[in-house]
Amino acid sequence: MSTSSGPHFFISYSRTDTNQKQNIIKQLRTRGINLWVDIENLVPGSPAWEREIERAIRGAAGIIVLLSPESNNSEWVRREISFAEQNDKYVFPVLIRGDEDDSIPLRLSNHQWVDLRQNYDNGLDELADALKDHLGITAADQETKQQQKKPVNFTTDELKKFALPGLLALIGLACIGGLFVLGSIITNNIQPQAATPASTNIDPAVTATNADVVISDGPAGKIVYTCQVNKANSSDQICIMNADGTGQRQLTDANDNQDASLAPDGQTVIFISNQTGNYEIVEMNLGGKRTPLTDLDGTLGLPAISPDNQWIAFTNRVAGFDQVWLMERDGTNPRMIFSLPGIAAVAPTWSPDSDEILFAVGKDLSRQLFIMGLDGREPRLLSDQIFTPGRTDWSTQGLIAYFIGETWNGEVWTIYADGTGMAQVINDGNAQSPSFSPGGRYIAYTGYTDVARRDEFSCEIFIMDLYSREQWQLTDNEYCDYQPRWGK
Repeated sequence: MSTSSGPHFFISYSRTDTNQKQNIIKQLRTRGINLWVDIENLVPGSPAWEREIERAIRGAAGIIVLLSPESNNSEWVRREISFAEQNDKYVFPVLIRGDEDDSIPLRLSNHQWVDLRQNYDNGLDELADALKDHLGITAADQETKQQQKKPVNFTTDELKKFALPGLLALIGLACIGGLFVLGSIITNNIQPQAATPASTNIDPAVTATNADVVISDGPAGKIVYTCQVNKANSSDQICIMNADGTGQRQLTDANDNQDASLAPDGQTVIFISNQTGNYEIVEMNLGGKRTPLTDLDGTLGLPAISPDNQWIAFTNRVAGFDQVWLMERDGTNPRMIFSLPGIAAVAPTWSPDSDEILFAVGKDLSRQLFIMGLDGREPRLLSDQIFTPGRTDWSTQGLIAYFIGETWNGEVWTIYADGTGMAQVINDGNAQSPSFSPGGRYIAYTGYTDVARRDEFSCEIFIMDLYSREQWQLTDNEYCDYQPRWGK
């Protein structure tokens, strides 16, 4: 829905770019831009769909076009651009994926465009400023037109000064001549403004062509993961590397260690270890010093530190079924906050503000995702369309990543915490256990390099750029690397 009854901008996009479109909408609205979005205002496929699209474009202050290879090939996007130009609407091209050759249609090739493939936040700022400036220009134009339309009124005394018939004739001639001159001025000096936003308000660095692009916000931070260096499920170890795949090293060398994640400051790692005979939670600095955090004589799993560094959520298996537990950051006051008799609750993940926990409930591949507060009361179902093994992540952009399918046929999807914007982001049938980069632009995941032979030791760590959809393989070992978790 649009955010107010004031002037709005229409967004044209390809359904393939739903994920990025949702984030751009959110970011522009926080910058005070009123937007009209089809799926918020219409029922897809309804008879009124096309008519309402036309009405929304006619009533818009301008149209924002999200450019990508898919939108360049979209008949709907082309029709929306054409209709906007026919109705003298400013077009604001925004390049989100691809390059100038495959993403920018010929009709927009001479337009200035905002490049969100780099300097994402700065690009959104510049776009919002251009939209606001355009609203100011539009308001001034409308005021001028209204002033031009004001009729000329004569008082009775003024009319008495002239012979009424002659005066009426002169006024008629003057009006006809004046309208002719005014029409000529408008035709010669005011051209349709359907093409280009105000260029003086957009930083050239943000509108660089493909040849000028230098991605400054590449993969950063560290990724911690489980490495089966001994090729045995009962002897997993914890490894760490830089987000570009360099600096791979092993942190542990004994016992069975799994489910690692980084502390918010990136200086320590927490994981589960069976060093004591039970699977307990351990914290280790990057130099190898270990500190036990629990002694519950149980089978714990998937510990995760809250972004505000105040809490640790984890699972505890009781009577054969996992429960969601919570404890203080130092390991004190452990307590159960969610359980269901005879049903597992697994894979707790923190919201960016540390106020909520996302977790999965159910069996094997058919678990559903729920969100609850730290008191464990009234968990809400994220979506009735999701069935997942359970491993998830929650980005600083408010996006939730999860995967579906079995080991050899996994797919990574994303959805917003309000249940909207569901989109498949990795569709090669070989991806699982997603983890967002600190800024939310990239996803790390586990993929198998030898699916054909179902080689269980061929799992490696990959990352994907959600903006360009480019993928990289980070690890390449003769043993399985899996369970990546990204941090600073």
